[in-house]
Amino acid sequence: MSQRKIYEKKTNKHKEKRSRGRSCRKLIMSFLLKAWFMFRYHFDLIVNYIFGLYYNSSLQYIPKVQDPLLLESAISLAEKIRKKEVKAETVVQAFINRIKEVNYLLNALVDDRFKAALKEAQEIDTDIKNGKITEVDFMNKPFLGVPFIVKESTSCKGLSNTFGLVSRQGKTAKEDADVVVSMKNAGAILLGVSNVPQLNMWQETHNPVYGITKNPYNTSRNVGGSSGGDAALVAACGTPMAIGTDIGGSIRIPAFKCGVFGHKPTCNLISLKGLTFRTGKEISMVVPGPIVKKAEDLGPILKVLVGLNSMQLKLEDPVDISKVGIYYVIDPEDPFVSPIRADMKDLMNRVIGHLTGVSVDPPQKVELENLKYGGIIWRFWVLKELYPNFFSHLNEEAPVNPYVEIIKFFLRLSTYTFATIFNLINCILPHPNPEWTEKVTNELKTEILARLEPNNVLIYPSAPFPASYHHTPLLRPWNINLFSVWNALKMPVTQVPLGLDYEGMPIGVQVVGAPFQDRICLAVAKELERAFGGYVPPFVVDTPSEC
Repeated sequence: MSQRKIYEKKTNKHKEKRSRGRSCRKLIMSFLLKAWFMFRYHFDLIVNYIFGLYYNSSLQYIPKVQDPLLLESAISLAEKIRKKEVKAETVVQAFINRIKEVNYLLNALVDDRFKAALKEAQEIDTDIKNGKITEVDFMNKPFLGVPFIVKESTSCKGLSNTFGLVSRQGKTAKEDADVVVSMKNAGAILLGVSNVPQLNMWQETHNPVYGITKNPYNTSRNVGGSSGGDAALVAACGTPMAIGTDIGGSIRIPAFKCGVFGHKPTCNLISLKGLTFRTGKEISMVVPGPIVKKAEDLGPILKVLVGLNSMQLKLEDPVDISKVGIYYVIDPEDPFVSPIRADMKDLMNRVIGHLTGVSVDPPQKVELENLKYGGIIWRFWVLKELYPNFFSHLNEEAPVNPYVEIIKFFLRLSTYTFATIFNLINCILPHPNPEWTEKVTNELKTEILARLEPNNVLIYPSAPFPASYHHTPLLRPWNINLFSVWNALKMPVTQVPLGLDYEGMPIGVQVVGAPFQDRICLAVAKELERAFGGYVPPFVVDTPSEC
């Protein structure tokens, strides 16, 4: 046998050996991953059972609405005011009454300006009556006379601005954030500010200054964070609209858990001035956006928030839903995320089934390998953005020492929540490798944009299961990965409510678009609302009896 044949034979044997080795390692990893998901599945069941034993004993439900105005969309209320079918004062008073009726159960609004809001509404009514407000004024002020709320971390002159920090207790904002100014310029009337986690950095709304916010569908369940107070009051019909902020799911997590619409717009089009220490000069993953009951409100509010930048989003351009390309991921199989429950996968399949009958081209399932690194990707970018200032923001007098605060917490001497301590630990642990993370981020974004641009969307799961009991996110913190990866990739996303599950808790999906293609996300959200019903109130709605 020639030397060449001997060499080729040895080479082939080595290749076969390496191939068998890779197959064996792949088989072992697949088995370990399945075993891990099985463990996580049963772990979640045990957590729910134990926490349910405690919280179910204190379960309460909110009362149903008596005034039908509370169920209407923001643009519908604005239209009624424009046509003089209802007074602005009547609308504002109705929502104030509703807040007073439910807030003692939900703990959602933490500071208000009810008297000033009513006075503003009365002045609008007077001007309408006297003919001082013309059709042009209504066009320039699309939400004239319609109330709204924002997060306590969004500056509103004269209202609480503590960010849930004991060190800032009693502090109020000296001026309005730019998003508040934009809403007021559009004619909207501010009612107050809602509860947040400390520094907005958690997926449940709880802090030592104002306590915990409860879910209107079931007060034993959490509302998500950080815009939890916003979403809870929108769902409970305490306000027709709210403006949240989103750096890791902070609009979409509460919107999902409270069964309402939430949109995270394309980044860096809306001013950040007045949002938790921000000056408005930052380039950031964080972005303000609307939280509402009806999909028809999303576009008009977004147009107000982006202002002169609305031309970049082409919000007025029509969308032919039949020509929108649909891609979907049922389960990214992120090992840090709880296993996605069977009924949540069934919901995804029903959504895809509906869109199959709507779109000209059949929806396509995609395998995006790097999505399983979503949590690592987001952690790298959020630490890069927030880490330098996080310790000083926790205490403006002197930056906190994380090691000291961790010890103080376990000695019950700390003013920070367990979630904040978790974030401190997260800051001091080794950070993801920059070279690897930037490479994976770019690869994932390129791969996704190749499918989404210019006129397509990705249907993506919102969570492994609906809103769980209070404080359980502490035991499964990385479920946030399903939301936060889209902040790292800076893509617009709409959270779409799709009714209730067998326990009466809200369920839904995310609709992801390419940057500047927000209108495509909103169009798909409207279609899904039409097909599945969208928002379902957390109470029985009386229907008019037939004659």
